[in-house]
Amino acid sequence: MPCSQALKGLETLPGIMHSTCIASGYPGFVAVNRRELDAHVPLSWPLFDADGTPLLAAGERLPSEADLDWLFTMFAPHRPLPEGASTGEAAGRTEAANSASPLDTATSSASTVYLHGLPVPLPIGAWLQVRVAPDAETTRVRARLIGRAPNGMLIITPPSAGETRLPLSAGDRLALWTFPGDNLYEFTCEVHSVHHGPFDYVVLSRPSQVRETPVRRTPRVDTRLVARLSPLDETSRASFTRMLADPEDTPEWLVLVRDISADGAGIVAKTALPEGCAHVALQFRVPIGADVVPILGMAAVRGAEGPRADGTWTYGLEFMQMDTRNKAAIRCFVYESRLTDPRATH
Repeated sequence: MPCSQALKGLETLPGIMHSTCIASGYPGFVAVNRRELDAHVPLSWPLFDADGTPLLAAGERLPSEADLDWLFTMFAPHRPLPEGASTGEAAGRTEAANSASPLDTATSSASTVYLHGLPVPLPIGAWLQVRVAPDAETTRVRARLIGRAPNGMLIITPPSAGETRLPLSAGDRLALWTFPGDNLYEFTCEVHSVHHGPFDYVVLSRPSQVRETPVRRTPRVDTRLVARLSPLDETSRASFTRMLADPEDTPEWLVLVRDISADGAGIVAKTALPEGCAHVALQFRVPIGADVVPILGMAAVRGAEGPRADGTWTYGLEFMQMDTRNKAAIRCFVYESRLTDPRATH
């Protein structure tokens, strides 16, 4: 069947293809009421956002009621329908969420979600890095996954670098990379067709030649983020706990986060930190896709340089105390930054 006919048929069959246009009512899932959850009780089922993106795995605990409130502020949590009522797609996503999660606090092996036998977890909206001719050393550009079908065919935005689009034709072979939050995936697809109406999109074959690379340490990327920094006293962990309980009494000032990894950050401060300051609390926000995620953690000061010519000081920070959700968010931010940078080679 020609692709145009197949896509036309999908319009009358909800659930066969899922795109970013579907913001709620995801097939096989039902919205969760805030009163159904208790932060001190393990989740009875995995939680998903309204578009089907996994949030938390079954059995996970939320650190506090405040974290639970945050979850409902940032997302629209859904859970799978009872097993007999779940669609194949919902069942696959449930299996993926339970097998591994970027928020899992335990030591986990590689996560796997199967699309008709292919271990490629690809949530709608995922960033992809794309190269024409997998074996060639050509420039990588980026695209975004906007839909997929049960047979594993993918629908993506036209791969581009800035305003320049990658010229594609049916039959072209592509190499693609994605980072869904735990491991890095590399795979190949063939261009099935290129469309310019009712909007521009590209249909790809089902992924093949999948290679999964565990990511134990994230690389460092340059960035420009504003952060609030608070010095902590010699009883650093107790001071950090007090700051969480009563942030109004905590002194703070703004600093520039100039580079970041899941393990630490480099900052630029307008003035020197207090003499003898060995630990700080750091609060900032990272963009992940269309979301902005708040980050809060304690860090050890590992190096200082200054004053520089402009009077500023630079410091290296090592994250010492940060919940796993925040670390997962930073990992996602780092790899999304690399996926949107054609120069990155992972």
